Parts: sequence; C-alpha cells; structure tokens
Amino acid sequence: MMNRFFSAKNWNRVFLYLLFICSTFSIAGTDVSIAMLYLITLIHWFWDRKLSQLGNPLLWAILFFMATAVISGLLNAYETEHLMALRSNWRLLLPLLLAVILAEVDEDRLLWVFFGFVMLIAIYGIIQYFTGVDWLRPDDQSFSTPYLTGAAGENTVFHGKGNFTHHLTYGGFLLLCFPLLASLVFCKDWNPFTRLITLAITILVLLAIGSSLGRSIWLGTVVASAVLLFRLSPKLMLAVTVLVIAGGAYLFTQFSEPSFEIRTPTNRVEVIQQRFISSFMLKANQDRILMWETGIAAIKDHFWLGIGYNNDAEIMPKYRDLIKKRTGHRFNNNAGIGVHNIYLQTWINYGLLGFLGYLSILFIFLGQSIRTLFQTTSFSYENSIIWGGIAGICGFMVAGIFENNFRDGEVQAMLLILMGLSLRQIQKLNDRIF
Repeated sequence: MMNRFFSAKNWNRVFLYLLFICSTFSIAGTDVSIAMLYLITLIHWFWDRKLSQLGNPLLWAILFFMATAVISGLLNAYETEHLMALRSNWRLLLPLLLAVILAEVDEDRLLWVFFGFVMLIAIYGIIQYFTGVDWLRPDDQSFSTPYLTGAAGENTVFHGKGNFTHHLTYGGFLLLCFPLLASLVFCKDWNPFTRLITLAITILVLLAIGSSLGRSIWLGTVVASAVLLFRLSPKLMLAVTVLVIAGGAYLFTQFSEPSFEIRTPTNRVEVIQQRFISSFMLKANQDRILMWETGIAAIKDHFWLGIGYNNDAEIMPKYRDLIKKRTGHRFNNNAGIGVHNIYLQTWINYGLLGFLGYLSILFIFLGQSIRTLFQTTSFSYENSIIWGGIAGICGFMVAGIFENNFRDGEVQAMLLILMGLSLRQIQKLNDRIF
C-alpha cells in the first residue's frame, strides 16, 4: 500500500488532474502542477535513465528556442536579466512529458473532468458579458471591464474574462479549447449521447468566445473552424468561405455611413456588430498598426540579437516617439506591453534565431501531426484529438498576428496541453507500429 502511495504513476495522475482542472481558472495551480510533473519525471529519469523523447525533433526545437532567448540577453548591447527569459518559457517541455505520462491515466475520464470545468468558465464569461460580475475576487480587486455603455444603463456590456485578468487571455484559452471539443463531436469512438453533450459544451464555448469581444480571438476561431470544416468536406469549407465573404461584403457596405464610428450601440447585438466591423477599418486599428511600425523599426536596429527579455519599456519608447512626431498619434498603452504581434515581438526580444526557433516549434508540431493523420482511422479518437490540435494551433497562429498570447501563462499552458494530447496520440500510434 505504501509503495503504491509513493509511486510515480500515482503522483503523476494526481498532478495531471490538477493541471487540467487548474488550467481553467488558476495560473498558480497550473504552474505548481507543471513543476511537480517536471520533478517526478526528473526523479524517474535518475532512477531508470530512460528518456523516450530524446529523438523527437520537437524537443531540440524547444531547447533551441529557450537557448536563443538566454543567449540574446547575454550578447546584446543592453543590460538584461537574461536568465529571466526562462521564466516565460520554462513550461515549454510539458508536451513531451504529457506524451508519455498521459498513458498512466484514463484519457476519456481526464478530458471529461476538464470539459466540465471549461463549461463552467464558459458560462461564467457569458454571465460576465451581461452583468460584469467578478465573483471569485473581492470587490476592491475586481477585474470587471465595461466595454461600452449604450443609450440606456441596461445596455451596458462587459468583456467576458472568466477568472483571468484580461479578456484576450480568456479568449485565447477558449480558442484552444474550442477546436478540441468541436473535433470530438464527430468522434465515432464515443456514443451519441456523449457527443451530444460535447456539442452543447462546444456551443457554450463558442458563445463565451463571443463574450470576450476579442477580435483576434474571433479571427482565430474562424480559422480553426475552417480547418475542421476541411476535415469534414473541402467542398463544404469552400461553400462556407463564399458565404462568409458575402456576409463580410454586406457588412462592409456600412463603412460608407459617416456616423458609424461615432454611433453608440443601443443593444448588445449592435455592440458585437460594431466590434466586428471595426476590424476592417484602418482608423479603428491605427494604434495597433503603428505599434507594428515601431516593432519593424526596432527589428531593423536589432536584427540578429534583439533587445533582450523584458526590455521593451526601456528600449521601445524612442521608436514610439518617432511615430508620435510624424503622425501626432497618442498610443493607448505604454511601450512595455509590446507590439501586439507575437512574431514581431519574438524577433524584437530574441533576434532572428529566436524568431526562427519559435516558428520551428509550431511547424514541427504541425508536420508531425499532419503526417500522423494518415496513420489514423477517420473520426476515431486519435484522429479527432490530432485534428483538434492542428485546428487549434492554426487558429492560435493567426490570432498571434494581433496579440502576444503565447506569453500569457494561462494561454501558453493550454497550448502545451493541446500539443501534449496530440503528441500522446502520435506516441500511441508509433507504439502500435513498432
């Protein structure tokens, strides 16, 4: 009994469940769970000297990216706490651990516990959209964020954000959950009732993504949906794409109305409509476009090594000052928040090699997943998880053009969990073959 209590398998199971549960509402609990899984794996490695993922190119891509983040700080011209760059990247090995230790649990049961908590935070975000409640924090620490007040007080709407501190963090987390759920709706290894419940949770998550009012999240969700539609039928995806373009053209006709930019929405539907249409308006996105300009200027001056970790607040203001003098624009946020584009941001901080290292992680994962699809049975459990992983990564990559969500601990953890689930299916299929 004591040996069973202290077994690595038993503790891995405990912290896997804690990881999946805490990922929905607590970054502290998530980080503790990941750290304990690392520790257990390290002790296990010292015990039997066996690391099954050493030959996985994804491991070396991750280590390369982590190394370039530190080397950038060591060699560039600015003082920086270069080792602190590991603080935002230390979780990156998690998918490789999950590929192995997920074998020690019942995946279906683990996912259903996880989906239950995802459903709860989805419902919470939808309620927040209408009421702005922040039940899990004291009133003086509330992160409730009104978006806009309509003509009447009852038309006030809020950003849905769950228990997270920012609506894009909440939306980014759900963006990665959505394709996993949507893909499993069509899983033939699950019974019809289970798939019906999965569909209901998927719809709730989709509504919660809408409640976040994050336009980049919406775009990423559209891309993830397009990938999943391609799985069902390329012809269906083409037809839906045509309908989306036609709908976009209809909405575009509203741009001609001079009153659009100053019009105050009178109901919650008009808030969503205005938020969506503003995505296509240059003036409404001027702040972000000019941030990208500052990023490109910084890259030109720091092409190879970047400016180092967490140096944006010190280095980037001079690039903003040049923009201010030329355009008279006043930025909505300070320079320390970055340029709202993960690709530019990674290059700014870690140089060309860091940028290539980041891309290599995503593309190697996609390459492994797509290659493995041909070994699976259509709409099987393994096939569904891998399709969910591919769709989630594609949506995440497109959303990353407009945000820095990879550096949000909650979103990064969910990204790594999704990758780990897919790698587990790849590992499972490889074990069957060999």
